[in-house]
Amino acid sequence: MNINRKITTDVLVVGSGLSGIKVSQELAAASHDVLMVTKTKLASGSSFYPLKASLGTQVTKDEEDRKHFLEDIEDLSRGMHRQDLAEVYVNDIPDRVQEYEEIGVHAKKLEGERKACFANHSRDIYLLSDWDRIRNNVRAIFNQYNNLQLMEKTVAVSFMKKENRVVGALLLDEDSQFVFVECKAVVLASGGFGSIFKHNLNPADVDGSGHILALEAGASLVNMEFIQFIPGITTPRYKTLFGEHTLMYCQDIVDDNGASLLDPYLPEGVSKRECLEIRSTHGPFTHSLKSKYFDTAMMKNLITSKDERGFTLLYDEEIYKNTEEFYTVYLEWLKEKNVHLTEDEVKIAPFAHASNGGVFIDTFGRTGVDGLYAIGELSSNIEGANRLGGNSTGACLVFGKRAAEDCDKYLRTLAPYEISEAEADQFLQTLLSEAGSGHKIDLNVNQMIDQIKEIMWYSGNVVRSEQQLMTALKEIKGFEVTFPFAKLIKHQHSRKLAVKARNFIKLAQILLQAMLERKESRGAHYREDYPNENPEYNKRLFVSQQNDQLVTFKFFNK
Repeated sequence: MNINRKITTDVLVVGSGLSGIKVSQELAAASHDVLMVTKTKLASGSSFYPLKASLGTQVTKDEEDRKHFLEDIEDLSRGMHRQDLAEVYVNDIPDRVQEYEEIGVHAKKLEGERKACFANHSRDIYLLSDWDRIRNNVRAIFNQYNNLQLMEKTVAVSFMKKENRVVGALLLDEDSQFVFVECKAVVLASGGFGSIFKHNLNPADVDGSGHILALEAGASLVNMEFIQFIPGITTPRYKTLFGEHTLMYCQDIVDDNGASLLDPYLPEGVSKRECLEIRSTHGPFTHSLKSKYFDTAMMKNLITSKDERGFTLLYDEEIYKNTEEFYTVYLEWLKEKNVHLTEDEVKIAPFAHASNGGVFIDTFGRTGVDGLYAIGELSSNIEGANRLGGNSTGACLVFGKRAAEDCDKYLRTLAPYEISEAEADQFLQTLLSEAGSGHKIDLNVNQMIDQIKEIMWYSGNVVRSEQQLMTALKEIKGFEVTFPFAKLIKHQHSRKLAVKARNFIKLAQILLQAMLERKESRGAHYREDYPNENPEYNKRLFVSQQNDQLVTFKFFNK
């Protein structure tokens, strides 16, 4: 196995969601040679997930709101957020939202002000929709730059470092041939890891590959245990985003026998109406509010029954009389998907959605490894134990811009590290020699990946316990011992699948271990055996790799 070809560029951008598009356009406009690679096609990832009606961006409305906005972020984070990143976002987002058009996105400002998910204060919300039109716009904009090259259906495998700076990358191209990229810098914008869970509201390319790339390059991960799960529609159209605001018109959630899921779980003093009304104000599950019983009731029933069809919502007809745009846009979109909330049997279940944690960065997206940046959902960003709604899309613009500005300066300070073809080939051979030689597994690779996804969904979902997590971790470690990565990577047709499986095995262990380490319930993290917040864990959990093999976990503020 040898390098099929070599490409030289100034900067490699991995990922083509909103953050990758923004940073690529900015760097190309600054006259740098940019190579963007994406596992599927241009304009992909969670930014362009087809079963969402729209995405929102929450924007600071005035000087007084800057303080309130930071208060909202701090309140929801449960002490786990990054104040420096939050301040940057709150200050920069009013300017960045005006730049959506520069990357082909029309952001429509909603009339009046609205409280975003989890927010205590109302502010301006901009809606993004019509993904196909945006994708066409982005392609047209990219075509204007002769210095911006795109490689679709391409996977990043590893980064080469010299003197603690990134100087190159190994890729698998559309034909699964090895390609070496010589570059001065890399911007990782590959998204979260939702697809490691069986039921998720992400495209398949949101698989956590960037987290493993960053970790192996010397970056750290943080807050990985804080994963957002939100209700998703299972019937009549599977994997469709559920609009939690519609729960204002919901009477109950019931099983196949018509029995209320909430009745057995609601404690004295919390009514069904109160639980549903609170739950209507936020999409993701959180342990921090009384609405937690809604999600835990679903998950406990699913764990017990192993019946993943979900549970039925009983709606009031009055919902279709609400003329507020936030309702009409969603309800009309559902009709286009042949979903009607009162005429159809609508079932929901918890779906993995977004990761609050990720690669540890500074306010310019720098990872601590020279020339390596991380932006978008891949990065830890401003979130803590909960994610404040309407910030994720805006953060792609804010930190995409800041990473581009810093990377522009960085690129102008150094010459490329020239890498010979022989050196690139040696890099590949070294990687292969260190790949390990597990024994043949009983399952084929696709079956093993499906098994990992099922283990993660049942054991690392809304309801977690030490016994669940330890059992799951043991099963994943079993895959690690037997998985024949070195054998599979030799065959062209199985290379990309082998890389994905290897990353899943490593990432699953990191997630499960992080869930085990945090022996408390805080925000998106709920431990049934540790149901309360514990001051002892009022710190972030960092993950780092040492000696190319050992993954270490440590609690501290940074």
